Amino acid sequence: MTVEDFRKIFEQEISSAVARIDRRYSVTDDEMFAALYHSAKKCLSGARVGESGNGGLNPDARKETVDLLAAINCEDLCLAVACAKGDEAAWEDFFREYRSYMVSMARGMTQDAGAAEQLADSTFAELYGLRESSGARVSKFSFYSGRGSLRGWLRAVVYQLSADSHRQTSRFVQTEEPEDMDRLVRADVPARASSGELGFIRERYRAAVSDALRAALKDLEPRERLLLAYYYYDELTLREIGRMFKVHEATISRWLTKVQKRIRKLVEKNLSRDHHFNRREVTEAIELAAEQMDINVRQYLFESAPSDRERERTTESAGEAVAPR
Repeated sequence: MTVEDFRKIFEQEISSAVARIDRRYSVTDDEMFAALYHSAKKCLSGARVGESGNGGLNPDARKETVDLLAAINCEDLCLAVACAKGDEAAWEDFFREYRSYMVSMARGMTQDAGAAEQLADSTFAELYGLRESSGARVSKFSFYSGRGSLRGWLRAVVYQLSADSHRQTSRFVQTEEPEDMDRLVRADVPARASSGELGFIRERYRAAVSDALRAALKDLEPRERLLLAYYYYDELTLREIGRMFKVHEATISRWLTKVQKRIRKLVEKNLSRDHHFNRREVTEAIELAAEQMDINVRQYLFESAPSDRERERTTESAGEAVAPR
């Protein structure tokens, strides 16, 4: 069954569901119909929604679909769809309503205020979308079906990211994500004694990653370096940086995600071009650097960050500048 078939068969139920939405943001009818269709495919048993047309729906399948459409949290689903497509107004509403809730959940899982803030920030970055598929950003919001409340779904997302973070501290994992940069910056404790093999790899990779990272930071735009300096070197919160740049903290979160991804690509490019690493070696070097090496990224930020006078000028004009590319 296509989206159009679904729309025709359940036109009345879909119209009733959409009518329950108070604010649509920039979500079009077609986008909302598609979201309801995918939610039905995800939530209903078997292949009841997806294989055949009108004639293939038996009374039980039809009733199950009707009941689902009546129960879906359309307001939450519409907000998720809007955030997934990058709607600024939707993101501001989401931050205002859910930021404190997510930090509170994170504190319960980490028992540490700093770690809770970091976990919440990582969650927002995942929700915005770190991965790309066919050149398009994939937001974690695209996995929300609307069947349960958005708060309940967010609780599961924060819990999963907390569990993933815990696993990553105890063994190597191939993440290929911008959080590798974040782990590098926040790792203040040098690695413990390693085996001979690991020591050989460390010796080979450390200088290369250090050079590649230092070069990547220097290749950033001044405003991008300033943003990193405020967040990693000065350790300001998203909200504090937002006040300085005169934008919402949701915007700062998206800017940081873009800059982290840009750094990752620059480091990969530098390792391949300047140190002749192949793809496997590039991945291993960045993983090992993020997990094991005591690279002083804060010092690199200090070297490449603007002076206090430049910071002041850059921040004053930040409201008129475009977002980091």
